Amino acid sequence: MTNKIDSLISDLCKLNINNTSLNNFFGKLLNVPTKEQNDHEREKIPVELFVMSRCPDAVACEEVMADVVKEVNDISTFKTNYIATLNSSATYGATCKHGDLECNGNIQELCFQEVNSNQLTFFNYLMCIHRSFDRIGSHEWAKQCSEEVGQDYDPIDKCVNSDTGLNLFIKSVQKSKANQANVSCTIFIDGHKRCIRDGGDWYDCPDGNSDKDFVKSIKNAYKK
Repeated sequence: MTNKIDSLISDLCKLNINNTSLNNFFGKLLNVPTKEQNDHEREKIPVELFVMSRCPDAVACEEVMADVVKEVNDISTFKTNYIATLNSSATYGATCKHGDLECNGNIQELCFQEVNSNQLTFFNYLMCIHRSFDRIGSHEWAKQCSEEVGQDYDPIDKCVNSDTGLNLFIKSVQKSKANQANVSCTIFIDGHKRCIRDGGDWYDCPDGNSDKDFVKSIKNAYKK
């Protein structure tokens, strides 16, 4: 069988049929995924949450997304970005709506994602810090929750207290501004604004705001 295929490939090459066409043809013939198919399968759908770490709406939003990520972990990438006002004279280079403790909480979450790329672990961390809202942003609480989910806090703490953490925060604030995400929580799926949670209400969510609705949106985007 292999010799016959090799002979056929040789004959087709004489007809100036390019390699890509041959690969696609024989990939389909032998039921072997082509490069184009593999590339598509590897393209995970980006899901971005634009939030403030000490915002009740962000907490509610992230709790819904914690269920979503469990369903679509293999086909999506989740990332949080932070809403603040750039201010070069502020302690963290930006003014956070809920104070400097929120800025610190934002940086802690960014540094967690920088150190540990497992998004399921990150959402477990978020669910932990949400248990004591008043302590979000504190060193002790971040350390406790990090250790509860199996992540050594030392590398995160080093990031938080260095230029690395500060730069992550400023870039994150800049990205929120560039996307005109001014409300916490604003959800983007596959580069498009999908839904907003503000003042205890969901709005601008044409395809629904339940965990199942978001899972469906991500799966539909992945199929395109």
